[in-house]
Amino acid sequence: MAPIKIFNTTPATYGQDYERGWIGFNHAGSWFSKGIAQVEQWKQTSDVTVSHVFVVTGEDECVEAAYPKGVVRSKLSEAYWSMDDRYVIFRKPKNLTPELADKIAETAEEQLGTDFDYMTTANLALQKNFVGWIVNSMTDDQVNRAGDYLVESDSRWLCSALGAYCLKSQDAYDGIGVLKNRPGMITPQELFECDELFEPVNRTDGSQAPVRSE
Repeated sequence: MAPIKIFNTTPATYGQDYERGWIGFNHAGSWFSKGIAQVEQWKQTSDVTVSHVFVVTGEDECVEAAYPKGVVRSKLSEAYWSMDDRYVIFRKPKNLTPELADKIAETAEEQLGTDFDYMTTANLALQKNFVGWIVNSMTDDQVNRAGDYLVESDSRWLCSALGAYCLKSQDAYDGIGVLKNRPGMITPQELFECDELFEPVNRTDGSQAPVRSE
């Protein structure tokens, strides 16, 4: 399988590699990113690791739930292209129209100023590991659902929950793939690997292929 097209310090081309309404995925060298990746690792199926999600709202901007600031508008040129410790991959939602793209971006923008969701982060760390998977399997996922109900709130966001929420809020995507779940249950890696939601990613050789490893 050819490598996925990854952008690391070299800006992507707007209108070709990404556009408004697309979802960006990132992995960095920080302890926080490494911790998220570690939680997700045992269930990962892709040959690429991601630990952060943002919603593209313009050529040089995105909306993201950033640790520890909360939901902010960021410049891609400052937060991503200028940083040599991280890479970015973009995925286009299937059947995306300009109208849908606007709705996805506007849904993200409506959450600007809300807090970062530490409680959901802790909840996912407990659930999305091997021991948590065994416990949830034994209880028919009741532990998962109880935990999500107790901690999830629209007044604070984890990055992947915000991205999932912006997609799930659109009738065209609600209930597809991982969006059958509550946004707070979805990790960055799970959203990234949801080929039911996204067009095949561009590869460095110009071909297109699903994210999942063969």
